[in-house]
Amino acid sequence: MDKLSYYRHTVQEIIKKYYDLSNSQLATATETKISDGVPDTVGDRMIIDEQRDQYLWLRCGWDGKKRVQHIILYLQIQNGKIWIEEDSTDLAIVDEMLVAGIPQTDIILGFHHPSKRGLTEFAIA
Repeated sequence: MDKLSYYRHTVQEIIKKYYDLSNSQLATATETKISDGVPDTVGDRMIIDEQRDQYLWLRCGWDGKKRVQHIILYLQIQNGKIWIEEDSTDLAIVDEMLVAGIPQTDIILGFHHPSKRGLTEFAIA
């Protein structure tokens, strides 16, 4: 398996694992609320675009009269590196990538300003 295929496979496995875990916990821990006579429709969505190497886990819907739109995890593969653009989890996403053999030099913490990335042990860009 070449590097790009391995990175795609690893990113998909990690995002699916945590997405499924989160959804199974939500399903057993919550019940549908009704606000103003309308059931809340907040739920998680996973979007995998392997052709463009975009991997997104988001939460959206309606909580009563309030619109919910929240990116939980957004990863992309660009120029042979994995960009972590958003990580609103308390999960060890980066640690899992390292355990899977992806070197720090191929992981970019895109949620950090470019001027701060050099202060980490990860790739700058």
